[in-house]
Amino acid sequence: MNVYDFDKTIFDGDSEDYFFAWIYRDGKLPWNHFVYIVSEWLCAHKIISKTLARTMMYRVLKKFDDIDGLLEAYWDEHEKYMLPWYAEVQREDDVIATGTPRFLMEPMMRRLHIKYLVATEMDKHTGTIDGLFLGADLKVPAFYRLFPNGKIDRFYSDTWSDHFLADIAKEAYVLHDGYQISEWNSYFDQHPEKKVIPYRYS
Repeated sequence: MNVYDFDKTIFDGDSEDYFFAWIYRDGKLPWNHFVYIVSEWLCAHKIISKTLARTMMYRVLKKFDDIDGLLEAYWDEHEKYMLPWYAEVQREDDVIATGTPRFLMEPMMRRLHIKYLVATEMDKHTGTIDGLFLGADLKVPAFYRLFPNGKIDRFYSDTWSDHFLADIAKEAYVLHDGYQISEWNSYFDQHPEKKVIPYRYS
């Protein structure tokens, strides 16, 4: 099986950033938007964990009665950001391994006919995370919970944060510089400055 990160790997941009920008378009929900901006800054400077930051950000979901309708409308506008290269290589047993909450990803997985998803478990009505936001080394045990004896043939991601999954794959590739694809170890050996995990998760 092949495993893919989602954002900036097979999707052009960050699906969560797009989601919040879409919610707060036209100056909507200014207090929640302020909380989002502050949480993002605190998380980027590692003052708070990404788990706490995303919990604070997703509390905005309480403002919406029809979450499923909201998600479908969001993906109607953002499905166009899927990168064409993925459609050329997609296989039936592909796995998406992402930190983005499961509820946000599921409509897009259905549209892409992708059956297997490793993602952050979050209550779509309250923003409460079950456990920790799924990033860095946390993706590996989540993968093995879904596939106890899973073997990854090829792994693709845009970030060194995912080197834990790359380490257990037979082959690994990084997306970089306008979605060029390079062999993982060769690329990071040439760019050691990119060996950075930008967030903490607990």
